[in-house]
Amino acid sequence: MRKYILATHGQMAYGMNTTLNMLIGEQENLTIINAYTEECKDPVPEFEKIIEENPDDDIIIMTDLFGGSVNNNAMLMTKHQRVHVVTGINLAIVISIVMSDSSTPTAEMIREAVSGAKDMIIYCNDLVTKNDDEDENF
Repeated sequence: MRKYILATHGQMAYGMNTTLNMLIGEQENLTIINAYTEECKDPVPEFEKIIEENPDDDIIIMTDLFGGSVNNNAMLMTKHQRVHVVTGINLAIVISIVMSDSSTPTAEMIREAVSGAKDMIIYCNDLVTKNDDEDENF
């Protein structure tokens, strides 16, 4: 089984989770951590608690910013082989990860999700310009 942690600076995790719930429903295996807020001054004890309480599960920690303090603290948790950290998250990758097929090995699933999420980052003006150019050819 897998447990998911969405950990961000401020309230970003809360906001993403709200949208996630609207789109795909509430996810029982997902914990959100709004780091450096009144509810969570330090994410490390939260990470450690989840890891300790789920000794047989893969833990996937999704963070907002590579090199940021939340990500750096999550990276400390990779001392546990079953902990995986993904950073630079967006809604596409969070949905892909939490809805993944549990029979796919975790590292493989994460690599596929990262690749797919990268494909979802698009400068849409380029699409409009391309389509406008194609329309002029008719």
